[in-house]
Parts: sequence; structure tokens; C-alpha cells
Amino acid sequence: MKEYDIEEAFWVFVSHSTKDFERVRLVRNALEDSGFRPILFYLKCLENETEVNDLLKREIDARKRFILCDSPNAQASKFVQSEVDYIRSKNRMYEIIDLSQIDMDSKDAEKEVLELIKPFKRRTSVFLSYNDKERSFAKQLELELIKKGFNAWDADFYADMIPGNAPEGTWDFLIKQSIKATLDNGYVIGVIDDDYSSFSVKEIDYALKISPSQVLPVIISEQNCEMLPNSLQKANILNLSHIGSPVEKAKTIVDELIAFDLRNQTKKQ
Repeated sequence: MKEYDIEEAFWVFVSHSTKDFERVRLVRNALEDSGFRPILFYLKCLENETEVNDLLKREIDARKRFILCDSPNAQASKFVQSEVDYIRSKNRMYEIIDLSQIDMDSKDAEKEVLELIKPFKRRTSVFLSYNDKERSFAKQLELELIKKGFNAWDADFYADMIPGNAPEGTWDFLIKQSIKATLDNGYVIGVIDDDYSSFSVKEIDYALKISPSQVLPVIISEQNCEMLPNSLQKANILNLSHIGSPVEKAKTIVDELIAFDLRNQTKKQ
């Protein structure tokens, strides 16, 4: 997989009350240890409320991820609630970390926080399934996903890890394990072409059997959908064959994935 600038990919706006500083500091440290770049504000130098709100909104827009450190203090803070209302109005993905679950007197407080951010880390994971002839488009899609803060990866991750003398079935086993791990709280995007006997179709079918609500099958070229396997015919397939530009197709998939995620999170709440 191509490496991209972490400055672009993993900045996170952390909405919090300054009264929760000690707990929020642990969250910040855990995010940094996990490869994210958290942004926290304490704007003592600004007294104009309109100016503060405008600055915070611009910062939220500039960052790809948003985490709310929830607590009674956060719920009582007009700035925090304004930030939450704003992120909701933008239909953006966001995560809630319940600070009450952090025991500051525990010697394992740091480990507890790492556990709390695990769902956030996994939720950014996207496994891409595609055939070789769709490789160029998949790489474009990967780029657009990373621009929005997702951690996108595919079967190429294992290309140099499996020796030539590996037992038969090793590749299939690793891919299935990867799909299963991704679906713990992430998503699978499957690019479907007209080779319905391909590994990609089998991967998508496997993912749908585990968690259909976390799988987004996509068609990017005209084909006879009646020839699709039964499992895929029953799935909610995103058909983008009418869009010509690969870049626009990729951006549409990412937008749909974000909407997909928001719907899933709403169901959980």
C-alpha cells in the first residue's frame, strides 16, 4: 500500500471541557501512541464568543476526525455542545468517549484509555476487495479514503509476507481473518466487476455473511446484475456505472461510506 502524509490523514479534533483536563490528557496521550494527531483547544486569549466559535468551526472543518470526551462537565459546556451540534449538522463521523469510565486512581488507567479508543481506531479501518483489473481504481479510492481519515488497506498487505512454500489455503485464511478483524468495527468495500467467480466476489460474500450492515458492495461499470450471486443480489449495492470520472466515483463511495457509518451509529444509540 502507498504511504501517505500522516499530517493529512490522522488529525483529530478533540472536543472536551477544560475541567476534565487530567482525563482528557490520558485520551490525548493514547491517541498519539496510536498514531493519531489530536488537537485540543484552550482559548484563554480570545474573549469574543463569536470569534471563538468561528475559529473552532474552522478547525473542525479542517480536521478529518472528531472525538467528544463526554462528561457532566462537557454536557454543561456551551462551547462543547456547540461543537457537537456543529459536527452533527455537517453529517460528519464522530466518536464519543465516556470519561466516567476512566478510573484516575487505577494504576491501569492508561491501559483503560487505550481500550476506550479501540472502537475509534477500528471504525476508521476499511478493507478494500477488488480484482486486478480494478487495481487502478482501487488505488484512487484508497487515496480518497485516506484523505477523509480512513485507514484503507487490501490483500496487497500480505503480498510479501507469505513465502512461496506456504501451505495451500494460507492466503485465503489470512484474507478471511483480516476481513473478520476489520468488521469488528470497521467496513469492507467490495468493487464488483463482471467476473463473478473471482476472489473479490468470494471475499464480499464472506463479509456479507458476517455483518451485512458493514459491507458496501459497489459496481463501477455497466454489467448484467442478474448474473450476480444470490447473496450479492440481496445486498444494497451502490451502482456508480453512470458516473464517468474515476475520481468522482471514488469520492461518491467515500461520501456514501460516511453516510453508511452515520446510519449504523444512529442505530446503536
